[in-house]
Amino acid sequence: MNSDIELKSNRYEMLKCIWMTSGVIDYKLCDNNFDCENCPFDKVIRNLSDNSEKNMGGIVNAVNAIFNKLQSIKYETNIIYLKNNLIAKEICANTFYLGINPIWESFLDNVNSMIVCECRKNISAGQPVIQINGDWGSVSITSPINFIIYNEVGEPADNPLKSQWFAIMGANQSEVFNSRLNQEQWNNIHAKAIKAIEEIKTKVPVVGETMMDGGTQIKFLHQLIGRKRYIDILSSLNF
Repeated sequence: MNSDIELKSNRYEMLKCIWMTSGVIDYKLCDNNFDCENCPFDKVIRNLSDNSEKNMGGIVNAVNAIFNKLQSIKYETNIIYLKNNLIAKEICANTFYLGINPIWESFLDNVNSMIVCECRKNISAGQPVIQINGDWGSVSITSPINFIIYNEVGEPADNPLKSQWFAIMGANQSEVFNSRLNQEQWNNIHAKAIKAIEEIKTKVPVVGETMMDGGTQIKFLHQLIGRKRYIDILSSLNF
């Protein structure tokens, strides 16, 4: 009796699919005479594995691209860092380029369009200046000062984020300079941004672990962490 049980056990072990033996699947006996090269099941498992590694590569690339960009950003003395993630650069008295803080811009991915306020329109502090739209949703930047937009620059509609500057504005010089962030405040925002991306990096699984998104190929940060958290991070990077 014992010999019969051992024989059946040995046959069972010999019939295990290589994917069952390796622990990838819980149960599968070979029904193809171990001809793995011509086995439909083997092809399915290998394709799933390849897609998983490709997806993980996309996650790592998306997170590392932001992290590396943040690490390369330095405080520039010729840039006026304003609240609400805006920056300015003086052209002449009371006239400035207007742009987006590169710290905040580092998190913007898959942007479809940017809508700038109407030219020759007076903008009051607290009013929206620019709306940024992507597959993840939409965010607006409000003005911390009073100013007027003279002209748009770059290509905000056709090629968002190609240029650091999106408009030329007219504003009271003293108001602009009085509203600027100092380097310590800039450092705090920079450190907060790096901490946010480092926390995401620690939660990215290694290749071979369960995918976080159910198998959808990930190219952008918002696909990894979800639209709500993505916009929450954008909202939190402010002073």
